[in-house]
Amino acid sequence: MIKESLSVLILDASAFFIAFPVTEKVMTVPGVVSELKDIKGKARFEVLTSMGLVVSEPTLQSVKKVKEASIRSGDGSVLSQTDIEVIALALDVHGTICSDDFALQNTAQYLDIQIHPLLQKKAEMRRWVFRCSGCGKYYDLMPVDMTCQICGLKVRRKNK
Repeated sequence: MIKESLSVLILDASAFFIAFPVTEKVMTVPGVVSELKDIKGKARFEVLTSMGLVVSEPTLQSVKKVKEASIRSGDGSVLSQTDIEVIALALDVHGTICSDDFALQNTAQYLDIQIHPLLQKKAEMRRWVFRCSGCGKYYDLMPVDMTCQICGLKVRRKNK
């Protein structure tokens, strides 16, 4: 159950597939709305909209901060643009993110954004590194094509 003391909840797509009581202001980004393809998610969106759900774009400044934080956390290669915008909106309005997405939670924690997991436990903050599965070379950032520049095998994310 969502705590009553929260002022603004920022909803990720997973929040539209779970019925939970909402007494706070709720917000999301247009990208989340476009991800709602099935009838259950769309119906929940309609219910929340009738209760005052606000769909809003984050500021470009916050999007930039989130992208930088996702690189520091090692989640930049796995976060979608929508994930980045959800975190950025939470940063803009000092909201609490409702999501079960571990990468999204991890990056949000790097920015001191409050997280409220829905069905899973809260993700522990992690710092990821990138390592070639063949030769073992470490990379600070995930190579764009996800392959090692030395041996050509796949580079994987690894918990530091």
